[in-house]
Amino acid sequence: MTWLPIDSDELEGWRQRARESILDLNDGIVSAAGNAEGFASAGATTGTLLVAGVATVIAGGFTAAAGRYTEIRTEWEMNRAVIEAERASIQANPEAELEELVGIYQDKGLSADLARQVASALTERDPVAAHADAEHRLDELGSTSGAAPAAAVAGLSYGIGACLPLIAMRWLPHDERMILTFAVVLVALALTGWFASWLTGLPVLRMIRRNLILGGATMAASLLIGLVIHV
Repeated sequence: MTWLPIDSDELEGWRQRARESILDLNDGIVSAAGNAEGFASAGATTGTLLVAGVATVIAGGFTAAAGRYTEIRTEWEMNRAVIEAERASIQANPEAELEELVGIYQDKGLSADLARQVASALTERDPVAAHADAEHRLDELGSTSGAAPAAAVAGLSYGIGACLPLIAMRWLPHDERMILTFAVVLVALALTGWFASWLTGLPVLRMIRRNLILGGATMAASLLIGLVIHV
């Protein structure tokens, strides 16, 4: 009995998208926090901090969206080029391509007779798919229909993460906003590290520690640069 209305492949797809969203969320938090700490330590006014923060949210969100869209489209185009190259090779010399496929399965440990049987059966069914899978681990071309939604989710995730330091800098007490924002961001990064651990199955302390070290180092470096410039 299962409580999940989706199959395991679909569930894994959702988990993968969630992992990507967490990465974008972390990017937004750390980028905006570093920006905010740097400007604040340089003596920027609240108005300047707001402008810089909003710019980070908008520009970073669009950049994350464009990056995810380009990544998906580029991967699809590369896979399509691989498949077309295999198709051309098979059409030009099908016998040689069959022998190549036999050799691949022999290298994987099959006997010569069994390798030929497998290669012949797969070639009869779909020679292009057989070569794409055996040579490039490419079992299907896939689709680009998910590129735009994935880009939107990436941009939104980044923007949500980037809003956190902006809100903290805006509403926390002026005299303590740098240290309090630092603390708020570290708590947020610990939470995203815990969630990433839940999604990936990796050790929770490792994920949290990694987020805290990288995020803390980014904010500390930006704060130091702001202090130097302010001086």
